[in-house]
Amino acid sequence: MEDIESHVDRIGAVANDSYVAVTDDEFVGVAIDQFRAFEPANDDATIYYLYIVDDADRLVGVMSLRELLNAPEDDVVADHMETDLYTVNVDTDPEAATKQLADTDFPALPVVDNRGRLEGVIRTEEMLDVLAEEASEDILKSAGFTFTDVEASRSSAILESSVTRILRLRMPWLLFALAGGLLAGAVIEVYEDTLEAVVALAFFVPVIMDMGGNVGTQASTIFVRGLALGQIDEQNAIRHFLREGLVGALIGLLIGGVGGAAAYVWQINEPFAAELALVVFVGLFAVCIVASTVGYIIPWVMHKLGFDPAAASDPLITTVKDVTALLIYFGLAAILLAELL
Repeated sequence: MEDIESHVDRIGAVANDSYVAVTDDEFVGVAIDQFRAFEPANDDATIYYLYIVDDADRLVGVMSLRELLNAPEDDVVADHMETDLYTVNVDTDPEAATKQLADTDFPALPVVDNRGRLEGVIRTEEMLDVLAEEASEDILKSAGFTFTDVEASRSSAILESSVTRILRLRMPWLLFALAGGLLAGAVIEVYEDTLEAVVALAFFVPVIMDMGGNVGTQASTIFVRGLALGQIDEQNAIRHFLREGLVGALIGLLIGGVGGAAAYVWQINEPFAAELALVVFVGLFAVCIVASTVGYIIPWVMHKLGFDPAAASDPLITTVKDVTALLIYFGLAAILLAELL
């Protein structure tokens, strides 16, 4: 996302140059050959129309791909082109251009300058990103912020401060993460006998911890972005917390089901296969709920305390979800696999 100061304010700056244009005296067969040989710079770009220009590059007509392929190849394109044109001026505001594109029901519109010369094309799928960027800009402006303000306040301390200040900003959270890692190691040591009795449990320890990290990182990233854009505030924070808990539970059911099934198939010839599958399932289910929930709650608490949520959240989330996940995983294993210990 660009800063507001460098934000695009004219559609000509984002118009796509992946299009096919021929002069009005070109034969249909030659135009078809140009279509076949054309390779757009963006592989995802869809070419909908053939654009026809005069000798001064002024747009004079357009043909759809269907019309082009149905026309006799020895005819000139001028005999089949549509001259009732819908165009967008290069200086049009992106929001207005997007609305104009939507109102015409065309998948693409040509962009022309004040002299009518073809400068590019805008397409529906590409303008969705422009709309999202404009909406984000409006939200920040209404709150009295710009992207420059937000990014400067979060990055200046890291990019412009002295090395000593940078260490003061980052080291406390990293030391907390180190303490959390040592605590997680202590949990594993407590259940060392369980691991020795059922070696298969060790295989799923990194799976559960990594999955918790991925879910927690996703949740905190979404939350911090929503907080910066003004989409999460005092009025709707609780609703977002509850919703993220539900999302975490659904993710946990799906991921836990896959992990439990994998554990069962892997140990299917062992007498404890079903118990191991249940332990893995519950472990993954629980860690997804915990990680997604704390992924929202911790950035909110850091924000309320005046800390940078982006810098402080990950070490705290990692510690909480690691220790919680291991306690649930090994605690459940000790209960369900007690006869093996």
